[in-house]
Amino acid sequence: MDFSVDLLHTVQKDIESEILKLMKAVSVSSPSDINQSSLNKLNKAPLQNFLVSIVSLYDKNVNLCKSAAVKCDQLQTEQIELQKKLIDSQNNQIKSVQKTVQSEMKSWADVARKNATQSKVLTTKTVKEAVRAVNEEEERSRNLIIYGVSEGEEDDWNNIYSTEMLNEVVKSVHEATVADGSFPNADNVYRLGKKVPDKIRPIKVEFRSSSDVDAILKHAYKLKANSELKSVYLSPDRTKEQRSAHSKLVIQMKEMITRDSSKHYFIRDNKVNCVDKR
Repeated sequence: MDFSVDLLHTVQKDIESEILKLMKAVSVSSPSDINQSSLNKLNKAPLQNFLVSIVSLYDKNVNLCKSAAVKCDQLQTEQIELQKKLIDSQNNQIKSVQKTVQSEMKSWADVARKNATQSKVLTTKTVKEAVRAVNEEEERSRNLIIYGVSEGEEDDWNNIYSTEMLNEVVKSVHEATVADGSFPNADNVYRLGKKVPDKIRPIKVEFRSSSDVDAILKHAYKLKANSELKSVYLSPDRTKEQRSAHSKLVIQMKEMITRDSSKHYFIRDNKVNCVDKR
């Protein structure tokens, strides 16, 4: 007899049915009330029939239990085999990942060993240079360089600044460019470099905010319309490398103007741009 859940339910119902019949025959309301005294109420033939039926059901139940045990063993064996296959699959995946990781780690280690000394030196140096560059760039963004303002005969520029001449130059430049009625105070204003005969030194103006510098540079083109400041040229505070690159762009722009003067040329985003003249 092959075990199945349906067959189990069938045998259970058959047993319950026979017990109910026996309870009815001996006039009891519960299986626990069936005893020798109650069974004496039955004649020999009905009692024999009940015993034959119960023995038959018992035999079925025993065979069904044996079949269930075999089925459980079979399922357990299948489950174990399935678990073994799953474990083997997982082990293979782990080995594959380990092999890949070991290969990648070996490649990385080879590269790291080759560059260990150099990387160690470069890392410290690069970090320091990056920090210094950021700080310098932040400071320079608040500075404005003014070219083309003639100098007096005084050797001490502080004397010239004390007469507010230089401050008046900065104020005039601001009014000629931004012209919004406000004037940002400069923290410091001075000439760059030592005084040399027949050479005009640029003026460095240190503002408190880079936005003040941006506002002036944005409208620097307006200086050409001012008769007193048309020879003045404004520039951001560039590094030596930036000034060299900008000089090359200026030379390039002049060559382009010579070839075609019908357009308007200007330097922006580290390149020479041109538009049609209005």
